[in-house]
Amino acid sequence: MQQILIPTTCPCCEYPLTLINDQLFCKNVACDAQLAKKMEHFCSVMGIKGMGLKSIEKLNLTSLAEIFYLDVETAAEALGSVKIAEKLVQEIEKSKLAGLATFLAAMSIPLIGNTASNKIASVVDDIKQINEETCKAAGLGDKATNNLLEWLEFEFTQIEDFVPSELFKSVKQASIKQENANGKTVC
Repeated sequence: MQQILIPTTCPCCEYPLTLINDQLFCKNVACDAQLAKKMEHFCSVMGIKGMGLKSIEKLNLTSLAEIFYLDVETAAEALGSVKIAEKLVQEIEKSKLAGLATFLAAMSIPLIGNTASNKIASVVDDIKQINEETCKAAGLGDKATNNLLEWLEFEFTQIEDFVPSELFKSVKQASIKQENANGKTVC
């Protein structure tokens, strides 16, 4: 019987792997494979149509922030089509209106998906208001709170100046009151 050797380093970046709950993880934040998948997830959640893994590779993007600085000329050169580049840049512009909940869900923060990000966005108006108290008020658990606060401290600070600030604001649904013919208010 042939013995299977458990890898000790990441096959992409050769960084030492960490064993967590019987699973191996590469903790290198600069790992190309992780970055490409994080960008693909980010674009998917943000609703940027046409920005899949192949496009990310062709565009040679190395950070999430680069997505927002992509221009038609650069995209057309990499993708081989002005029409595709124009559509992609339009999709990127539309994504800037997504708001805080979508942005947080797109950032690949462990335990912070759509539900948790919507909860936190319902109690804060801005990403800078997120702290332990607001996470508790939103009903986040200890692990989710810890993951979010660590991300804010270590990763958000690296991209904060390069990502559109519109994404850091909460988009709260304002109730529109309208009176019908019977004089009743409908929200």
